[in-house]
Amino acid sequence: MRTPTEFSYRKFKRKADKVGYREATLAATELASRRVILWPIVDWLYNRGTIPLLSHDEFQRQLTLLLNVTDETEPYGNLTAPFVASMGPGYVLTETGLVTTDDGRILNTNLFPPEQGRRFVIAKLIWQFFFQNTGLSVDLFRQNIKSLDARSISANTVVPLIPRYIDNYYHWMIETVPTIRYLETFEQKTEYNVTYLIPGEAPSWLYQTLNLLEIPESKIEQASCSVYKCDQVILPSFPLQASSDYEWIVSRILRNAAPDRKAIGAGNNVFISRSNAVERRIVNDDEVMDTLSEYGFERYLLENNTVEENSILFKEADIIVGAHGAGLTDLIYCDGATVIEIFGSKVKNPYRRLAETMNVRYESLQCTPESTDIFVETDRLISKIESIL
Repeated sequence: MRTPTEFSYRKFKRKADKVGYREATLAATELASRRVILWPIVDWLYNRGTIPLLSHDEFQRQLTLLLNVTDETEPYGNLTAPFVASMGPGYVLTETGLVTTDDGRILNTNLFPPEQGRRFVIAKLIWQFFFQNTGLSVDLFRQNIKSLDARSISANTVVPLIPRYIDNYYHWMIETVPTIRYLETFEQKTEYNVTYLIPGEAPSWLYQTLNLLEIPESKIEQASCSVYKCDQVILPSFPLQASSDYEWIVSRILRNAAPDRKAIGAGNNVFISRSNAVERRIVNDDEVMDTLSEYGFERYLLENNTVEENSILFKEADIIVGAHGAGLTDLIYCDGATVIEIFGSKVKNPYRRLAETMNVRYESLQCTPESTDIFVETDRLISKIESIL
């Protein structure tokens, strides 16, 4: 029997308890339609050329500057990462982070890795066209510049720091924050003064991260409109997802992190609880905690901590145990620790890859799915921990 990994009444009910039935129903409808119905439609329109997209060659001609942030200025024909480009005037759509030229053509896949770019852009197009402002979507499709101007706020030199999923910590830290490193190099090598445009309803950890990274408030613009008309749009390439990116984050944040170590239990081993999550909860959470307490573990709800508190927790722990989820992003701070990732029906490998990149010892434990949740066999977990000690 197939265990559901995306849709379940249990997950829906928890979502409804958090945000209300209307919002939960909209979210479930969005997920189902986006995955099943809208993807093939937008994919077809994309391939057919119906959507006003900027081609690779046109993108190169549009650039006013392309800077390879590890070497020197590169010719426009060599779009190697990591780079930062200035494409002149254009529009930034703040709900999705999509960028268009000043004549309304949407930037294609040039900023992303070849194997992921098309998929990333289609996902953004679906969200923009079907789940955001309908009038704006029509204007984009028709390249109605006059109407776009009427909807927009004017700005000078702007970079959109808008993650693919605005409320997901992993996508912010791993796919967006490293570009700040590129942007700092860009500004050092040029005379540009870039404003960082962030989502209008950003989570607290986004602001905390920027503060710990020493980004002045004067450089940050919280979006107050769905469209920004910019004199210069600055575009960093998708991160290489290399250790140097994350080491920069770790170094910058840890030198500014000074939480009360005793108050947060730093030095303990960490059990990440997802008891407040809508999915992938460990159903025998208390039993697991009772077992782990014998090995010096404390239970943490990471969402209740600050970014600096979690950075120290992960840095000082020897073992971290947690179900698959964004909380494991902080393994980048580990210093000689082992991470044990617990899976139910949903198995993905970004944290394994992240651990390999950061040379962090990684183990996984496949457990019994219960709908979208997980039942952990504690005897198997003990065996895993004792093999590490």
